Amino acid sequence: MDTVKKTFLILLFFVLTCILPAVAFASSEGGESGWGWWETAGRWVNLAILFGVIIYFSRGFISKFFSDRRGSIKTEIEEADAARKSAEAELAEMKGKMARLDQELEELQKQADENARKEKAKIEAEAAAESEKIISSVKGEVDGLMRAARDELKSYAGQLAVDLAAKKIRTEMDETSQDQVVKRFLDDLSESEGEKR
Repeated sequence: MDTVKKTFLILLFFVLTCILPAVAFASSEGGESGWGWWETAGRWVNLAILFGVIIYFSRGFISKFFSDRRGSIKTEIEEADAARKSAEAELAEMKGKMARLDQELEELQKQADENARKEKAKIEAEAAAESEKIISSVKGEVDGLMRAARDELKSYAGQLAVDLAAKKIRTEMDETSQDQVVKRFLDDLSESEGEKR
């Protein structure tokens, strides 16, 4: 049917639905009171006709609505299923990452322990080398100080021996002894010059 016929039928239906009950109600006002059997049956028939016309003219819209609704529900179900599968995949991936994370943390801990052990050994080796340098330096300084002390002690002892010898010579030697020593020194000196010539 074309739209003009549909519009005419809908208009006719509404006019009849409005007029028929009004006519039935006007006829009942004259003498009888209350509803009669025919009036109740007429109203049920009017209601059935109304629903029939509504369903007849709107069945295309209704079927299209339910068809579209069925399609949208199906699409939503498919999207929800895809989202569920995606979420399950992400959950599995996250569980895998968490398992690997524990393993990675353990490996990092082992690596940190190994690095700490190596660093400790390196620091101990450097400290030992530095202490050896310090000990060597101190030994060198001590040896130098000992040599200087020995040299000073030898110098002092020599000076003391010379002073003691000079004092002894002054006290024990008289003039004759001094003359003999000088004469002997001069004789030794002349002999040594003669040998050189």
